Amino acid sequence: MTRGPAWLALAGCLLGVFMQMLDTTIVNIALPDLTVDLGASTSQQLLVLTVYTLSFACTLLTAATLGGRYGRRRLFVIAMIAFTVTSMLCGLATDPVMLIVFRGAQGISAALMSAQTLALIAALFTRERHGLVFGIYGAVAGMAAILGPVVGGLLVHADVAGWGWRTIFFVNLPLGILACALAWRRLPAALDPDPDRPDIAGMVLSASALFLLLYPLAVGREQQWPPRLWVMLGAAVILSLAFVRQQNRLAARGGTPLLRLDLFASRRFAVGLTMSLMFFSVFAGFFFTVSISAQFGLGYSALRTGLLALPFACGAAVGSVVSPWAVARATAPRVLLGGVLTVGAAFAWIALLLDPSSETLPVVAILAPLVVGGIGTGLFVAPLQAVVLSDTSVETVGSASGTIPTAQQIGASIGLALVTMFFFGQVAGQTDTSVPAVHAELSVALEDSPVNPMFRPAVADRFAWCATEQLTSPHPERPAAGCAGAPTGSAVAAIAAEAQPWTQSAARAVTARTFLCAFRTTLWVLAGLAVGIGMLTMLLHRNDNRPASTMGDGAVEMSSGETPGTIRPGRPRSG
Repeated sequence: MTRGPAWLALAGCLLGVFMQMLDTTIVNIALPDLTVDLGASTSQQLLVLTVYTLSFACTLLTAATLGGRYGRRRLFVIAMIAFTVTSMLCGLATDPVMLIVFRGAQGISAALMSAQTLALIAALFTRERHGLVFGIYGAVAGMAAILGPVVGGLLVHADVAGWGWRTIFFVNLPLGILACALAWRRLPAALDPDPDRPDIAGMVLSASALFLLLYPLAVGREQQWPPRLWVMLGAAVILSLAFVRQQNRLAARGGTPLLRLDLFASRRFAVGLTMSLMFFSVFAGFFFTVSISAQFGLGYSALRTGLLALPFACGAAVGSVVSPWAVARATAPRVLLGGVLTVGAAFAWIALLLDPSSETLPVVAILAPLVVGGIGTGLFVAPLQAVVLSDTSVETVGSASGTIPTAQQIGASIGLALVTMFFFGQVAGQTDTSVPAVHAELSVALEDSPVNPMFRPAVADRFAWCATEQLTSPHPERPAAGCAGAPTGSAVAAIAAEAQPWTQSAARAVTARTFLCAFRTTLWVLAGLAVGIGMLTMLLHRNDNRPASTMGDGAVEMSSGETPGTIRPGRPRSG
């Protein structure tokens, strides 16, 4: 393919990547607004957030196989159209169940599109350009996820045509049309020359195992881990083992398994995939804690919360641009190590700057560590795709390219679930110190209130009880039962009204201090995990009996000496 059409086709692919990753984080910011508009319950709110990544992760491996059989260009464009249509349907939803169903369909179409992207990009360019184009791919994917809160906050605040939160879905319509126009005539067909029968058993086993793993993690804290969720986790382990055995047996019979387990014989692939899974766990956990601390802990608006991600996004853009230059001079493993350690250092820096007693985020002070964290993210994410794919061949690149986004989505889902449990565990634990401290301050403050001195201790005690019940519940973002609304009884209501300015101030104080303490502790844990990911880069040395050239430029090396461009390039259309 000539240079111009190839780059235009790449732009179409990258628009698809941008839309997929944007929708993994954009809904977080709009959740309070859509909850009020649609009347969503707590469990429905959680499903609106998680059903997209659940369906995304469960479909990816199957989607990679289908692309080779039916044509990656054809499936990419069909999935792009489906993604655009389901986005519109999400924006038109009139109740929570409808939105959840369309979000699930949106995740499936995103997976069908995502699984084709890396193989199509590899087929568009020669091996010499793979380091560059895969770096661009990684940068776009990372930037889109980072920009999700920013774009979401701006769209909700703008309230275009009175659509409110619905604009976060409608924005995909022009992007989807443009991506289809760029991709359809310019992408290679990318058909496998002799496709095997679809691995139906592998599709069912993998999708079922992933669902049974990710669903309990997504809803466990909110549902307080009933026995059925533990049964689902146990079934996930059994089905995963059955999937591995089935894949090995299919490969031994000469069939084409859904997941090429021989890929894991490559240390670069296995370690790189593990690093990708862990990093996206940390990434998702960080942005969750920022969003929840700002919106529920400090009462920030959607726009103000979203703008907190902007310095990080700017830093990520710089890191992504610098990354190819750094890889060419220092090798990919060293750049990966430097990038992830920079992220960890930024998290620790923010933790050191936080002072829960101030009851606010020091926005000006944390701008620098946010930018530094973004730079580290750009340095890490941009070359990671090429490192993971560096040992693949023309026969395995399709399976490998579907495995990478699967690992990323599983990592984000697991990370979000585990960090959620840890963070709210910290929120509950911090009440042992924050509630008594604010209780004492409220007792003193009430001395200047019109509340009868006889009732002041009761007011302070009632406040402490309600604060503890709320912050230690599965839903610390909403008042405890019996603590919301006006009290019954004229005498009690009169006392509550007199004390309200002081109790409201105390409520803001205890919530802010508790959430900031939990945020600070979580940041230290995420910083430690980043250091752990950095240690894994030590394992990315050259495999035995393989040339080391790919580690210098991040190019995808073909064991046969061919490039991925040989994947059925016979009929690429240059448009």
